[in-house]
Amino acid sequence: LERSDCEILIRLALSEDAPMGDPTTEAIFPLQARARARIVAREAGVLCGGPLVGHLLDIFREEHPARPPLEVRDLMADGESFYPGDMLMSFEGPLQSLLRLERLALNFLQYLSGISTTVAGAVTRAGPDIAVLDTRKTLPGYRRLAKYAVYCGGGVNHRITLSDMAMIKDNHIAAAGGLEAAVGKVRQAFPELPLNVEVDTFEQLAKLIQLEPDVILLDNMGAPDIARAAEEIRAHGGKIPLIEVSGGWRPEQLSELQGLGPLGVSRG
Repeated sequence: LERSDCEILIRLALSEDAPMGDPTTEAIFPLQARARARIVAREAGVLCGGPLVGHLLDIFREEHPARPPLEVRDLMADGESFYPGDMLMSFEGPLQSLLRLERLALNFLQYLSGISTTVAGAVTRAGPDIAVLDTRKTLPGYRRLAKYAVYCGGGVNHRITLSDMAMIKDNHIAAAGGLEAAVGKVRQAFPELPLNVEVDTFEQLAKLIQLEPDVILLDNMGAPDIARAAEEIRAHGGKIPLIEVSGGWRPEQLSELQGLGPLGVSRG
């Protein structure tokens, strides 16, 4: 997790949270007052966001060079599981800075750890031959942070942006005049890009297998149809694409896919 992945969000958070400072804290406590604090878990989860908290403290220090630094210590590693009562990290330094930054640190940690925790639960249910994939259904500005949180939870990052992969969906096929036309145009324009194509019928699948894309996305299929589709795809004598499934697969349903892999399940 690089500073460039989160600096814009950190500066936005600092600005929107206290555009004119923190009058309550500044009125009550002198600048030289010091304190210690701990972040303690109230429930089980998977941590994500420790490096971001470090970037938050660094950026705040740069914006307020006259203040003594607030230091983070005893930092649990991202991706590590925690349980109620566990200390995730501790701080020591100016009380004003601590009270100014505690909510921002918690906001980032709670949101990103929530993603990692949810993903970790899905990965456990899916089993070893099913990859849990992320999507582009992320809050604006949070794309790299959210995908980093997926990674910390044991998930697999799909394309980060639209530019990373050519992904033909049903809307593209309908507007292009058919599956073959859409695939042909994409390959002509961007022959080096990986190609992922979505299908939702076995008629489409039979045509697509012959076109040998890099990824075949099976949309809105139940486990029996996915099993049939996977068998047809793997029976093809040419290039065997990766198989991706999507369409409302909740974590508690992923055990239904065990034994059908290797394949990936994309989730928002």
